[in-house]
Amino acid sequence: MADPYIDQFETQSYGPFAVAQVQSLAIGLDAPFDPLLRHVSGVVTERTAALGALLGRADGHVTVTYKPAPGERDLVADAIDVLRKLEKYASSRDDGDAIADDVLGGRSLTAVARLRPARVPGALDTALKAVQKHQEALPEHAAWTKRLRAAHKHVTDLNLRVRASRSERREMTPEIAAAREAWITAYGSLKLAVESLLRLQGKTRLMPEIFDDLAETHRAAGVSDGEPTPDAPSDPKPLPQG
Repeated sequence: MADPYIDQFETQSYGPFAVAQVQSLAIGLDAPFDPLLRHVSGVVTERTAALGALLGRADGHVTVTYKPAPGERDLVADAIDVLRKLEKYASSRDDGDAIADDVLGGRSLTAVARLRPARVPGALDTALKAVQKHQEALPEHAAWTKRLRAAHKHVTDLNLRVRASRSERREMTPEIAAAREAWITAYGSLKLAVESLLRLQGKTRLMPEIFDDLAETHRAAGVSDGEPTPDAPSDPKPLPQG
């Protein structure tokens, strides 16, 4: 079913993205499904447009997102850069490959760079534990500990501000709320239709490529600041002390 956390603004990104991906990846896999997929895709398109028209008439909402305003620091990118530099520093030490692997929690640098912002504090927490574990091999461990904690605080605070903004965005007029619920129903119906097709074809792995709210890393424009997933708690655990 559709993610209940999709707000009224995100429907304008998720809807068109899914419809385009259905056309690209699902239609044609099994001809009898094609009329159903085209029909439900059409319903999603119609309801996306109807909700968009209502949003266009509503008062604008000033959002807090992960994209920095001109002249502001990119706090998420800064945090990833700290991890990147720490990994390079750790690699230069004796037994550096093992230390660097602990710093990144077994991930590659590319995977760390693609983490959702809600997961970045967890990656920083992992790195901090690695620095503490290997501090005897890391002469500059105190300075790295300070940098990691500062980056953790900056991104955690940003996550809280974004979630608060998202909560405000969900406050809507009854008319918009009804249109959003109608959209959620259509979007969920399209998911069910596509999943039925993909199960028969043994290709359910395509679901996150078609429905961006299921993806680990978003591709639909305007929804890169997603909610934390079940294995990424909304309230990050405190950083270890010492």
